[in-house]
Amino acid sequence: MSMLLALQRLNTWQSDPVPIDPTPIPDPVPRPQPMPDPPPDEEPIKLSHR
Repeated sequence: MSMLLALQRLNTWQSDPVPIDPTPIPDPVPRPQPMPDPPPDEEPIKLSHR
């Protein structure tokens, strides 16, 4: 996403000799990534004893 913003700024900089940047908007806080599934145990859980 930052690449697109950089390209847009490059285009505006080339077209405008003196670009007036508005107040920079901070990047939204990324959503926390869900915890990855724990690796399965080597021994499968036995539901019934046989």
